[in-house]
Amino acid sequence: MAGKDNKQKTYLFLLKSFQNSLIVFLKETGLHGLKFVGDATLSIWERSFFLIAFVVAFVLTFQLISNIYDKWNSTPVIIGISPHATSILRVPFPAITICNMNQVQRSKVFQYRDGTQESDLLKVLCSDEMEDTEETTDAEKLAFYASLANNTLKISEFVTNHSQTCEQMLRYCRFSAIEYKCLELFRPIVTDEGLCCVFNFLPPERLYKRQGRNLSSRLGNESVPWDPEIGYPKDLPNRYYPRPAVGSGITMGFSVVLDAQLNEYFCSSTNGPGFKLLFHNPITTPDMKDEGLVVGIGYEMNFRLEVSRSEAMPSIRSIAINSRQCIFMDERKLLYHNHYSRRNCENECYAKFLYEACACIPHKYPHIYRNASVCTVGDTICIRRAMRLENAAQAAKCRKQCLPGCFDLSYLADALYFPLAKRDFRIANSLVASMNKSYLLDNIAVVNLYYRESAYYGSMKNVYIGLTEFLSNIGGVMGLFMGFSVISLAEMFYFLILKPISEFIAWKRGKLVETKENTIDVNAVQELTKQNQNLWHTRELYPKGFMSKAIDVSGQSTKDVFKPRKPMLHRAFY
Repeated sequence: MAGKDNKQKTYLFLLKSFQNSLIVFLKETGLHGLKFVGDATLSIWERSFFLIAFVVAFVLTFQLISNIYDKWNSTPVIIGISPHATSILRVPFPAITICNMNQVQRSKVFQYRDGTQESDLLKVLCSDEMEDTEETTDAEKLAFYASLANNTLKISEFVTNHSQTCEQMLRYCRFSAIEYKCLELFRPIVTDEGLCCVFNFLPPERLYKRQGRNLSSRLGNESVPWDPEIGYPKDLPNRYYPRPAVGSGITMGFSVVLDAQLNEYFCSSTNGPGFKLLFHNPITTPDMKDEGLVVGIGYEMNFRLEVSRSEAMPSIRSIAINSRQCIFMDERKLLYHNHYSRRNCENECYAKFLYEACACIPHKYPHIYRNASVCTVGDTICIRRAMRLENAAQAAKCRKQCLPGCFDLSYLADALYFPLAKRDFRIANSLVASMNKSYLLDNIAVVNLYYRESAYYGSMKNVYIGLTEFLSNIGGVMGLFMGFSVISLAEMFYFLILKPISEFIAWKRGKLVETKENTIDVNAVQELTKQNQNLWHTRELYPKGFMSKAIDVSGQSTKDVFKPRKPMLHRAFY
């Protein structure tokens, strides 16, 4: 029974202490309208009016804060135009990959007879589509597919040995108004369009963690590390690549004369002769089949380039990757590539998927596993079956994680073309002018790439609403509608939590005496009485005396008495 009474007393004490603190808080707070709610001198309808006004302001404030939070959460990053122009001298000239649409040279494959592994490989290489063995009933096709199962030839090795070489395809090269031997600029590379030639592309030892399918040859220049995020190193050798351009316009751009050697055509990757050209980032592996631009024979094509560069402020690192929708170079490591890019990431996803499906990796995909074998002709049917739409969808989950890089570099171009000379008259290029007109129109293409402008404005990713702006917006709304500030939080914490708790602790220790109206700290009263004995005499300060309510230590209040010479005890303490 005694325990129940103690709990009831504790509850009543806390309730009364909280009520007293709440009254003081309402009188002293800076929040708009609350001091009138706690003003006992006002009528009930006046206090109710201010209470309703405060509730309405609170609801409006909460709604506006919700809108600010939704905007902050849904649009964490804003993409704008960089305020400063960047010179084209600070970025590399695009890497240029050129492929002859002819997959193999006729003179190198004419001796292969039907029924040999080489002949079967040519049928696979030169056919765009192959029927699934599960869908065809043709006995001849079934026999052909059965023969492929034992074919151990590798397509990458075959096209390397039987395709047109860079020396045969590239007849003339000029870069930044200087003529070069083409083999000083280009090196061979194996792509999904066969053997191609690439310029201004970083060598395999800088691109890949292990040597892969790409062929490498020593160029006259020294390669330097470069990526879109870090850029060029501070100390550069005299001759290096990837090279930047030295100016804008066709004179300071890149020019190349291509020879298709039409008489050597055996099969084309498209429906006619010509070339495929792709200008791309120097660290991104070219995807010629899907992205390459067609260059027709008998024409000169001019590509006017524009730089498209994406950058990001370091402040967006604090935003989650899925929210900002881009990845910094050091945030994700790839299995095969040294540098992250969306294209490299997607290619590794496809390589992983095809390895799981066929236990090998096709030559056009990165060799992500050290012990994985390169697919042979015998794996062709499995690869094509796996790449069908309903099966390839299994790789979509991996590809969804391949977000764009926060720093990226790409190139856009306008294409202009016109036919080469059909008659004898003087033309600019001496090599082209000296060629037979019939051979010229049937085999030759001229390509020029150059910058339109000498500077560009990139795009910049930045925090749309940072933490400072977010707090400022919330503080502005709360200050406008409610007069709220950080000090208001301190007031709430002190009066509604800290003060009742401290009084409760003091009451438990027996240092407080509860009266009908107030809670008194007896020790404080006694200490104040002792200190007041050393003060001036009360008569000198209050000659007429003063009225005070006497309180004894038992907690019983007495009537107001006239005490002219007693030390004054301020009502603020009780």
